[in-house]
Amino acid sequence: MKRCNVRMEVTVVLLGVCLTGIAAAAEGGALRERARQIMAEKRATAKDHIEQTRKRIRERIQEHRDVRQQKVDEGRHKGWTRVIDKRQGFQAKRIEHGIRKGYLTNEELSTLQNQQQAIANLETSALADGTLTKAEFAEIRTALNEASRCIWAEKHDTEGNPMPVYRLGKNVFAQDDLTAKLADENLSPEEAKRILADFRRMMEVKRKLSSEDLSEAERAALQAEYNELLNRYFVVREGESAAAQW
Repeated sequence: MKRCNVRMEVTVVLLGVCLTGIAAAAEGGALRERARQIMAEKRATAKDHIEQTRKRIRERIQEHRDVRQQKVDEGRHKGWTRVIDKRQGFQAKRIEHGIRKGYLTNEELSTLQNQQQAIANLETSALADGTLTKAEFAEIRTALNEASRCIWAEKHDTEGNPMPVYRLGKNVFAQDDLTAKLADENLSPEEAKRILADFRRMMEVKRKLSSEDLSEAERAALQAEYNELLNRYFVVREGESAAAQW
């Protein structure tokens, strides 16, 4: 009987130990799970903090870039408006010179004045919002280039008192075909650049011909090139030859 009681007590004790171990194991598992959750939350919090920090850094960098770009744009804006104002002032002086010398007819003057007013209106419209964009400046610059060509053409054509092309000679005058092309609003930029390139080449050849450091063959070749370009765009009046410039 005593042995049975002892066995039962031992069994109870063992059972208690087992239950305690099971409970402890369960509690340990819960603790480990909680620890994992806490670590996951900390990692998530840390990751979120890092992302927020990166975002703030990116925002600050972008703010600095925006401020810098604004300063650049303001500088460009001021520079572009100065360029426009300077060219408008110079073109106005060229027109006034044409009036004084009688190079412009009343019809030509009206055409040029309307053109200048259109450019002024274009600039006013572009600056209505307080800024001048790159595209707006390019549009105004194109209009100024066209106006510059027209002023030159109207002053050098034969409708009024034709202005000599003094850079080539006082008796050198533009052909009607050249002035008509330059006054044509449909003249392509490529054609305008080609004509300008030919004129610059003429000036370069003229400068070279004024030098004494040329062989007879070199001088003859340059003179032939100059004459070809001269006859393509200009006429020499009152018997002055193209070679008489040197």
